[in-house]
Amino acid sequence: MIDKRLFQLVDSRSLVWLVLSKVMMLLFSIWLWLTIAAELTFLLENQTLKSPVYLMSVVVVVFICKNFFIKRIETFTYKSSAELRLSFRESVMKKAFKLGSDNRNQLPPTKLSQLMVDGVEQLEIYYARFLPQLFYCGISSVIIFIVLANYSIKPAIALLICMPMIPIVIMVIMKIAKRILKRYWDDYTDLGVRFHENLMGLSVLKAFDQDKEKQKVVEKDAEVFRKSTMALLSMQLNSITVMDIISYGGAGLSIGLALLNFSNGSISIMGLLMFILLSAEFFIPMRQLGSLFHVAMNGISASDELFSYLELEEPEYGEQNQLSLQALKEIACEEVGFTYDTSSSFSANDINVTLKQGTFTAVIGKSGSGKSTLVKLLSGELKNTAGHIYWNEEKMSSFSRSLIEEHMMVINNHSYLYGTTIRENLLLGNPSATEEMLWDVLKQVRLEEFVKSQAKKLDTPLTENGQNLSGGQRQRLILARALLKKCDFYIFDEITSGIDIESENYILEVIKDLAKHSIVLFISHRLYNVVDADHLLVMEAGQVVEQGSPNDLVTSSTYFKTYFEEEKMLQEVLDNE
Repeated sequence: MIDKRLFQLVDSRSLVWLVLSKVMMLLFSIWLWLTIAAELTFLLENQTLKSPVYLMSVVVVVFICKNFFIKRIETFTYKSSAELRLSFRESVMKKAFKLGSDNRNQLPPTKLSQLMVDGVEQLEIYYARFLPQLFYCGISSVIIFIVLANYSIKPAIALLICMPMIPIVIMVIMKIAKRILKRYWDDYTDLGVRFHENLMGLSVLKAFDQDKEKQKVVEKDAEVFRKSTMALLSMQLNSITVMDIISYGGAGLSIGLALLNFSNGSISIMGLLMFILLSAEFFIPMRQLGSLFHVAMNGISASDELFSYLELEEPEYGEQNQLSLQALKEIACEEVGFTYDTSSSFSANDINVTLKQGTFTAVIGKSGSGKSTLVKLLSGELKNTAGHIYWNEEKMSSFSRSLIEEHMMVINNHSYLYGTTIRENLLLGNPSATEEMLWDVLKQVRLEEFVKSQAKKLDTPLTENGQNLSGGQRQRLILARALLKKCDFYIFDEITSGIDIESENYILEVIKDLAKHSIVLFISHRLYNVVDADHLLVMEAGQVVEQGSPNDLVTSSTYFKTYFEEEKMLQEVLDNE
């Protein structure tokens, strides 16, 4: 019922003050009920109030103090929930960046956003409302028992025995609800992921006339989620009925026993009044706990999902923060291999390549040949399970993440443009860049005239991911941002896919020029993009099966020659159409 991992992430002092404020409110309530019971007893025995002024004074003081503590409770509830939201969202964001966008453990963007928004909101109710109420119920039950035991022990014991019944019911329900909640949360996230994927690919679905079919799939998923929601609500309503029976039954039992004791003279009229007045104070917190539990159950399920994500294995890095040489001159792979935990076969195997400064190296291969795995190994996102990768004859495995990120950069068609201005997106590459430097990189990628034609120039606003730019303009702006960073090692992974020929040629010109003074690795499916490369790597089934200059490979190779002929035939077919 209590997840101790929460207290490792969040400062629990606000929670402690929240519970103490609730306890202080209870003590003032007991003082008020004691005063009222004493005055009523005196009134029944003497036909007059003992001290009306004192009674009114107590009512006023209790009213003021309870209002004060109600405000404090609101403050501490808000503070504790805010601390939880900030702490969890910060932890999830840090984890997401540590895992990286291409990590095999990374969650889909939709599911991650659902966890960070809905999941954390649900967890907030569990942490800031349910847990304080749970602690308060335990403390308040003991306090009320001690007060009532002074008047009659048997009815007080009856209350104390009934007290744990609601928590026991809650624990039993949790056992049953865990399966229902997991199914509910899985159906919810699956529906969100499916909807997001279909929405993002709507134009493709329309083009292939598959939108109606996908609509049916989404409708089916929505119906599954509706049934999961109804099952959850049914379980909650049934448990509310059980808790109501326990609450009202327990209060009725204690009052009945108190009346029985009063009839045989073993309890005073004041004791009877105290049982009647405090029975509600005894069970109302328990009843509120039950109500909060149903709201918090989603938070309990979300916490499991969130902690499972936060406990995912991260890429391991070394501690070396500086290269022995100032610049990166050479990268060498010796017998490098990699296999995923779930697979016995290698995704990359026996890779022996050398990348040198001033050399334009390109990699080609069909889908699934291992190009992306090679990129992740060279960028440190994946750790090779065999062989070694050297930077200037130093093992890459000893480098810190900051050192790798300082000297290398991966640019692909998933690189992101934020919904701010052109200037702010460029400055992400180099925060200290001057305006002259910004215009210089825009000139290199042939975007200078376009930006100058805009009314706000560099301060032209972009929509999310540069949707108000063409595909070619977007990729060129991403390339301009990369140029500002001035790295030693650039990896361009399918950066020219899906853009116009003009933009593609501009990008290739910049990359060729960049390769004169940096290490450049260019990944592509299309051969005409790599014919001007200095060195070409051909990948097949996770291995570099051939390497050399494009001219040599066209005449002497097997894989490259076959691949070249296949693409040539495909291009002829497309041209004829």
